[in-house]
Amino acid sequence: MSDINQIILFSSIFRILEFSKEFVFMKPNLLQEKFLKLDSLLRQKNNFLLVVHPSPDADALGSAFALQKYIASLADKKTPKKTEIYSVNEPSENLKSLFNLKKISTDLNLSNKEVIIFLDRGDVYEKLGFPEKIKQLTQPPKIVNIDHHPQTNIKEALNIRAVSASSTSEIIFRFLEKIDFPLDPEIAQYLLNGIWFDTGGFKHNNTSPEVLEIAGQLVRKGASIGKVYRALSADKSVNVLKLWGLAIERVRINKKTGMAVSYLTKKDLEKYNVSVQELDSSKLSELLNTIADTKFSLMLTEREGNKIKASLRSEVYKKVDVAKIAQMFNGGGHKLASGFEIEGKIKATKNGLLIE
Repeated sequence: MSDINQIILFSSIFRILEFSKEFVFMKPNLLQEKFLKLDSLLRQKNNFLLVVHPSPDADALGSAFALQKYIASLADKKTPKKTEIYSVNEPSENLKSLFNLKKISTDLNLSNKEVIIFLDRGDVYEKLGFPEKIKQLTQPPKIVNIDHHPQTNIKEALNIRAVSASSTSEIIFRFLEKIDFPLDPEIAQYLLNGIWFDTGGFKHNNTSPEVLEIAGQLVRKGASIGKVYRALSADKSVNVLKLWGLAIERVRINKKTGMAVSYLTKKDLEKYNVSVQELDSSKLSELLNTIADTKFSLMLTEREGNKIKASLRSEVYKKVDVAKIAQMFNGGGHKLASGFEIEGKIKATKNGLLIE
């Protein structure tokens, strides 16, 4: 049994480091070369699996659906292209107005797959046991990793990573731009969905001038900011807002560390008939991060299977690297937005929150 406030005290191993101004972006020439290699691979092969991370968000799905449509455009009568999008679990229902969720498979089928592309979280390659699964195949597929998260290289893959990119959807946009593929309104919307989500509606510090220019191009191609805003921010049910209110009511501030922490239990969600996906704990964590005089936020949500999901958020000016904290619990993400999952149940006491 441990006090959840110890999470940040444990991080003293790393010290609460000042946010680094160093950004990692693949050298432009090398990135362009890898884009061309990817395009050649997509043209040569005919059976693809696009893998997104568990509980996929709008960036993972935006990049996957956009890439799927590009691959489909390469097909002809002689060489049909088969592309399947795989997620270990179903996406949140609030994404159904942005993506055709029926096209996402939760049953993994590696049969006859010539290329497996991991989008927006290369670390799921190991976490979901793909190395062992691939070893069992008589004809191992090519592996591609397209990601903007740090430390997600896959050793045997064509790694197309740009850590300073706002999102994986931005990388896909750059890829399609490099090969001169004309964007239609559908692809433009997919990409805008991902960029909008990962920039927090163009509010986060990863909203660069280049990102705004890309968004402008996507809108000119027919994408709608209003559509993604309504789906991801505006259309909240009364019960979801009641749960948000409950989480805000429970906020505790650790004055030593500057952590704003709150929680919701499985019973809370059941009482209001709200799913974990519908709740959107990442948005709640962002909300907690706006509390005055705090350095970062931690939102804890109980899930099925005796699991607790933790979402961490901070800001550049607060100078806290939340990815370091997440990594201590085998999680990951960015310096300002990270998360992890642990086993246990949340118990509130007079002295703090306990994980049992």
